[in-house]
Amino acid sequence: MTNSVRKLMAADVPALRELRLESLRLHPECFGADLEAEEAMTVADMAARMQSGVSFGGFVDGVLSGMVVFVKPNRKKTGHTGELGAMYVRAGARGTGLADALVEAVIDEAVSKVEQIKLTVNAENPRAIKLYERHGFRPIGKYPNSLRVGDRTYEELIMLRPVSASD
Repeated sequence: MTNSVRKLMAADVPALRELRLESLRLHPECFGADLEAEEAMTVADMAARMQSGVSFGGFVDGVLSGMVVFVKPNRKKTGHTGELGAMYVRAGARGTGLADALVEAVIDEAVSKVEQIKLTVNAENPRAIKLYERHGFRPIGKYPNSLRVGDRTYEELIMLRPVSASD
């Protein structure tokens, strides 16, 4: 099994759309996005949205099996803080190092652009929390009742990682 990570391009959008919809179908409690809204987006819509950040794809034997997005706000007051989001790795690729490589790609991208990276993660997802902690993210707070899926609400941890040119 060969893993690789690279920035995604317009040609990757159809596979990215499939992966994104899979993530929302299988784990709605882990994402703020709604499956129905994402299903309504066309490939062109998703390609346009990709312009607001940097999307990375994780490939296993050439097949897109993981994704993550890095967004740097273009506002003066918050432009020093980037965000890691939409992180997902297919079940068959978990435990292979692909998730670590995706997080490292975001950190590498962020080093020259921001001073810190923030993210939110479902507080009931210890595997994801440990992944982020391995890469220097630390919890700084919580959003109680942050996500509602059906009749259930979920708390999210807010995590932060400083970055610098020495990372």
